[in-house]
Amino acid sequence: MQTTPDGDALPVGVLYTGGTFGMVPSDRGYTPSSDLPERAQAALAGSNHPPLRWLDPGTGPAINSADVNPAFWHALAGTIRRNAAHCTGFVVIHGTDTLAFTGSALSFLLADLGRPVVVTGARAPLGEAASDARENLLTALHAAVSPGFTGTGLAFGGQLLQANRSSKRFGAPGQPFTSPNAAPLATFDGNALHWQRTLDTLEASLPVVTDYASRAAMLAVYPGISGDVIHGVVETGVHALLLETYPSGIGPGEDAAFVAAIDAATRRGVVVAAVSQNQYGGVRLGHYATSTPLAEAGLIGGADMTREAAFTKLHYLINCGLDRDAIIDAFQRNLCGELTATD
Repeated sequence: MQTTPDGDALPVGVLYTGGTFGMVPSDRGYTPSSDLPERAQAALAGSNHPPLRWLDPGTGPAINSADVNPAFWHALAGTIRRNAAHCTGFVVIHGTDTLAFTGSALSFLLADLGRPVVVTGARAPLGEAASDARENLLTALHAAVSPGFTGTGLAFGGQLLQANRSSKRFGAPGQPFTSPNAAPLATFDGNALHWQRTLDTLEASLPVVTDYASRAAMLAVYPGISGDVIHGVVETGVHALLLETYPSGIGPGEDAAFVAAIDAATRRGVVVAAVSQNQYGGVRLGHYATSTPLAEAGLIGGADMTREAAFTKLHYLINCGLDRDAIIDAFQRNLCGELTATD
């Protein structure tokens, strides 16, 4: 744990952005509470945890995570960066629906931070019967002070997952998050983390991005999708488009109008990339002949990245001031553990 010049332990910065974790019942349904720091301290009484420092996340009033957008990610990253010298690590409490998107975004935006950043949430509010909020918070706090860990994690269901390898795929009770192509970083037994693997530090010198004017979009490929759909999205002015294709990067490669739309988008300067709708494995453009015309039109593969990692990585890269070729090159490289590198 980091310490002050006087030898005191630096606290963990805790940022509550909204979500089920901190909500309380009201006559209009569950709503964010104003006394979460006090309730959390009471819930943690008697447990082994580091000192906490509650921070204003800088993202405005607590929100449902369905309302998260890139401006939210940048504001949150800015708050964390400004407090890095005063905290040993950070825990972001957040709604679960877009938790993996935010965790992935922070992994790129804060790759150079040198401090652990752990996102977490809950299926039931803190203090309710059978709530997982306390366990998830403890998991996150232990990760935030773990020696040698300076990456971005997602703490949930007794596991610490790599944030940019995680995806919310289940809504039923239990563990809603999966990390299909990377093992958990650690498990938590209620008192301590048990590490299973380390997070390699790769390109920690990634540029610091403070502008988010360039926009990305995401679209699932479906039976009957037409080139007009691609044209429509591109006409909104996006700079990158992520397609969730069928396994291995397959799409309607025999549809000349669809292929022409991909070609027109890339000629316009839009980066068009693909990840697989199948959460296991990844994209292998050219493995099946029907994907070859798409690759020839300029579609690039996202290997085994999750949709959350690929989307936020595109958003990060198109705001780095890089030219299109450099963006394409960087998107296909492993920048901070988000994909499995191949020879």
